[in-house]
Amino acid sequence: MKFLTYNPDQAYLVPPSVKDVLGEDHLCFFVHRVVEELDLSGFEAGYVEEGRAGYAPALLLKVWLYAYALQVTSSRRLEQRVKEDLAFRYLAGGAAPDHWTLNAFRTRHRRAINDLFLQVVEVARGLGMGRLGHVAIDSTRVGANASRRRMVSREELRQQLAKTRRAIRRWQQQCDAADSDEEPGTEVDARYGERLQEQVQETKQKLQKLRRMGARQLSQTDPDSRFLHQARGYVLGYTVDLAVSDDHLIVAQRTTQATSDAASLLPMVEQVQQSCRARPQEVSADSGSAG
Repeated sequence: MKFLTYNPDQAYLVPPSVKDVLGEDHLCFFVHRVVEELDLSGFEAGYVEEGRAGYAPALLLKVWLYAYALQVTSSRRLEQRVKEDLAFRYLAGGAAPDHWTLNAFRTRHRRAINDLFLQVVEVARGLGMGRLGHVAIDSTRVGANASRRRMVSREELRQQLAKTRRAIRRWQQQCDAADSDEEPGTEVDARYGERLQEQVQETKQKLQKLRRMGARQLSQTDPDSRFLHQARGYVLGYTVDLAVSDDHLIVAQRTTQATSDAASLLPMVEQVQQSCRARPQEVSADSGSAG
């Protein structure tokens, strides 16, 4: 039998044109074209001319958006995919940012990434998508990246606050003793007192957050998350509201700590109007949203 030439060690493995392999309709090319049309000044404003040159925000944004489309959310996993996956390599322009860089970009620009939603809706509307004859609104619970085991209750916070205040009083007594003639040469760590005061303020802020949320427990890994009821029990996370157009385009979204969907209908209709600059002709939602 005759076989095609097979040599994995050959120096040239990547095709001259990625489109020859992936096809012109591949999702990565769509992501590239859309991001090229977006205003990325919100990302670029935080960088300065001094220091070592960094990766272009467009590069990092493209690989993250494409990763989210493929349900890749881990920066370590994304680092690997950028090295191994042809579509990711195309979006990265042959660069190979490590997971530290990828995660730092996502963490630093959370708000800017979220604000891109409006620009994406505008692009879609310009393409004739996002028909508002009928808009469907619904909510779901999304789990937070937080451990159920690292929770602290209101009573535990109060006990912690009282304990820290007692430590401050003892430290103040040591300071008074060091200043008196009774114990000459006694040294007191001033920084220790500052750390105790910082702990008091942090604990107070957590108690205030609990009162605002109306919750009994607070996550120490994600303080903004809370326990929310869903069909299978309770999830530690957030409530996500979505509005979808006639042609299945998400035209509005928001993330809240709401324990029910009762107050989501009117705010979501307003969100649709803001993002699309037009009011939907008809809106549907389940009975819980209109409560």
